[in-house]
Amino acid sequence: MNDVFPKSQIIRVRQTNSTNSHLLQLSNVENLATGTIVVTDHQTQGRGHGDNSWESEPGANLTFSIILYPLVSVNAFVLSKAISLAVYDFVSQFVPDVSVKWPNDVYAGERKIAGILIENFFEGPSLTKNIVGIGLNINQEQFFSDAPNPVSLRQLTGKTYPLENCLKTLQTNIAARYRMIIENTDKLNTEYLHHLYRFGQLSRFISCGFFFDAVITGVNDHGMLEMSTNNGERKTFGFKEVAFC
Repeated sequence: MNDVFPKSQIIRVRQTNSTNSHLLQLSNVENLATGTIVVTDHQTQGRGHGDNSWESEPGANLTFSIILYPLVSVNAFVLSKAISLAVYDFVSQFVPDVSVKWPNDVYAGERKIAGILIENFFEGPSLTKNIVGIGLNINQEQFFSDAPNPVSLRQLTGKTYPLENCLKTLQTNIAARYRMIIENTDKLNTEYLHHLYRFGQLSRFISCGFFFDAVITGVNDHGMLEMSTNNGERKTFGFKEVAFC
């Protein structure tokens, strides 16, 4: 890990509104090394994609963000693949039937165990940094928000996990997958599809109020979901344009 993020550090804060926001503020006043992490016991306004929020019981789960600086000649979505596979690697050590639900949620069976929020920051046309927020349900025993299907490792296994050890393992996993962006993007792309939720399976979707059956056939370089309907029509969707039923 040290040769991937050689000068990174872990910054611990007891409480913050959002680890992504906290890390962004730090990065605007300090020259943070790539791989630097902000982790908190209590995230009061955890964010998901769009207007979604993230429920996390204080002290029970992992809520952290990591700063990464852009790699040249790499399409933007490959970072999302790398991070989601790093979380997949962690969760699959403990439970079976783990998958990455497009674009980058991590599922155990039909239930969501982790969410990822990647924010990209630019100066003019140039990407300057990525801040990656990860919420991973570890020891929470009950969920009270209106999220449809959350689950934790503790609910699945009945065990309690030391959060510090979990963070160190995840940090190692992220470093390993980040290295693959540089060294073996083809393998990264192949593994992402291999672990993609319902890849190659006929499933029901909804888009613009219309239901249809289709098979996921791939994800393009821009992160758009590619599929083929049961009548052979090819369709491509961006995030929030289509949903599983």
